[in-house]
Amino acid sequence: MTPEALWNRYAAIWSLDADAREPEMLACLADDVTYCDPHGAIAGRAGLSAYMAGFQESVPGGRFKILSVLHHNERSLARWALRREDERVLQTGTSFGVISDGRLGAITGFFDPLAEQSHE
Repeated sequence: MTPEALWNRYAAIWSLDADAREPEMLACLADDVTYCDPHGAIAGRAGLSAYMAGFQESVPGGRFKILSVLHHNERSLARWALRREDERVLQTGTSFGVISDGRLGAITGFFDPLAEQSHE
C-alpha cells in the first residue's frame, strides 16, 4: 500500500463504527501504535479506537480528507481537513507518522490555529 493509500485508509477509520473500525485498524496500524495530539497521548489500538469513538460523538458526521502526503525513509506527513457532512471545513492540520511494515506505528497530529483556517 502506498503512503497515500495508507493515510486515506487511516483517515476513513475515524468515521467508522466500532465493528468496522477494528479490522481496518489491524490493517493500518502497528500492534504497538501510539497516537498523540494536543488533547493527549494514547498507546495501543484499543485506546485509539475509544478515542475515535469519542471523536464521533463530539463531531457527528465529521470526516477527514487527506489533502497531500509527503513521504521519505519510512516517515510521512499528511495534510488533512476535517469536514462536516455539508463539506464545511471545521479544522485543518498535519499528521506525522512513522510507517513500519506498511502500517502506521507512531502518529502525531497537529491542528492549525483556527484563525488560519482556509475554507476549501
